[in-house]
Amino acid sequence: MSLQQFLDHAPLSRRQRIIFFLTFLVLVADGMDVAIVGLVFPRLIAEWGVTIGQVTLTVTVGILAMAVGAIVSGPIADRWGRKPVLIAGFLIFTLGTAALGLSSSIDVFIVVRILSCLGLGAVTPVAMTIVADWAPAARRAQMVALTFSGVALGTIVGAYLAATLIPSFGWQTMVIVAGLLPVLVVPFYLRLVAEPPVTLLKRGRPEPEVRRSLAVVGGDSSDVDLSRAAADPRLEKTPFATVLSRTLVLTTGLIWLLAFITQGLIIVVLQYMPILLQRPQPGGPGLDTAQSGLIMAMWGWGSLAGQISVSFVLKRLDRFLTGVIAAVWTIAGLAVVVTCNLGFAGLMVVLLVTAIGAASLPTITNAIGTIAYPDRARATGVGASSFMGRIGSVASGLAGGLLIAAGFTLPALFAALTVPVLVVGGAFIGLRAETRRRTRASAAAAESVSPVVATVDALRPERFS
Repeated sequence: MSLQQFLDHAPLSRRQRIIFFLTFLVLVADGMDVAIVGLVFPRLIAEWGVTIGQVTLTVTVGILAMAVGAIVSGPIADRWGRKPVLIAGFLIFTLGTAALGLSSSIDVFIVVRILSCLGLGAVTPVAMTIVADWAPAARRAQMVALTFSGVALGTIVGAYLAATLIPSFGWQTMVIVAGLLPVLVVPFYLRLVAEPPVTLLKRGRPEPEVRRSLAVVGGDSSDVDLSRAAADPRLEKTPFATVLSRTLVLTTGLIWLLAFITQGLIIVVLQYMPILLQRPQPGGPGLDTAQSGLIMAMWGWGSLAGQISVSFVLKRLDRFLTGVIAAVWTIAGLAVVVTCNLGFAGLMVVLLVTAIGAASLPTITNAIGTIAYPDRARATGVGASSFMGRIGSVASGLAGGLLIAAGFTLPALFAALTVPVLVVGGAFIGLRAETRRRTRASAAAAESVSPVVATVDALRPERFS
């Protein structure tokens, strides 16, 4: 029995579920970090006289640092192991967030934020890779999507934490608490999360250590042929060479396109929708700060509902078809805002429903990425797609600002957003076709090799001894 067959046929053990839960908590901290820092900026403007340009600079360099963290962490995790890279990135970003509370000027704040974002960028792709490594193939997409919903929950928790702490204790106390609180997860992660066996094999670790890692799954692993997996010549290929190989290059390009658009879409909505909601009539609905805040909270709850729901849909439905359905769902929600004259209550309902589809798009993209790449290059593949998503966030943030400056209203912006969402739907269809083509090619290659293998096996000397 091969290593992958053992993982795929064993039921989920209690220890595997603990690994998924602890990784979910790591991503909750990820979402909290993003939410609370965004809510700090108004206080910096009021207390330090920070300009909008300095805020934009901080956000931009932070996202670029996340992109660097994502692209660098993948190859390191594929080469040296997932767990140490995740723990290092997690500590860098949580302690960096806490250190923001000690900043004395915007220049210090920006430098600390860059360091924090380097760690933050490394966490998400490596966390999803760990989940994918430990999940059986049939449930991999579901478990990745369910774990990724921790980011949406984290943004909600972060918003409520900020609303509680900032008015009473100030933003410095809030970032210190929000940075240090997640560190409590680290001892449990170190103790209960095992390094996936595939990376142990790649690092040439002894067989007893690999067997101890397999004990996480439970059952008898004595029938698993580790020597065959360790001797696989494909393990010698560099992860980036695998991701960009002739076999996977089209798949990689489509996944990068999906990551670029879907993460950029979310950034545009989160950054600019509050401004457009508060724009006075006739250009906008003219909502006050409290009303626009409630609508943004509903978007957050819709995002969480969408990410959790899609994790269960992916267990039963083709992941590419699920992506197309989510794209159509999102376009329908955007179209309602474009064509209908909605009041405050109507916007709350429609945007909550729209968020269910929109937030599902990057979740499905992440699930597809963890399945598309072999385990020897999975962290690199997911990290590269996360890098493209961060670049998409920067590009979309700049493009959204230009559209707002050009006078776009909320309906006009949402009408423009339907175009990239249409491209997303087409990319899911293209990925489905490419995946089927590669599957057919692999099956044909296996059939052509089988007779040769059988002949060689029949001529082995030991068969005649």
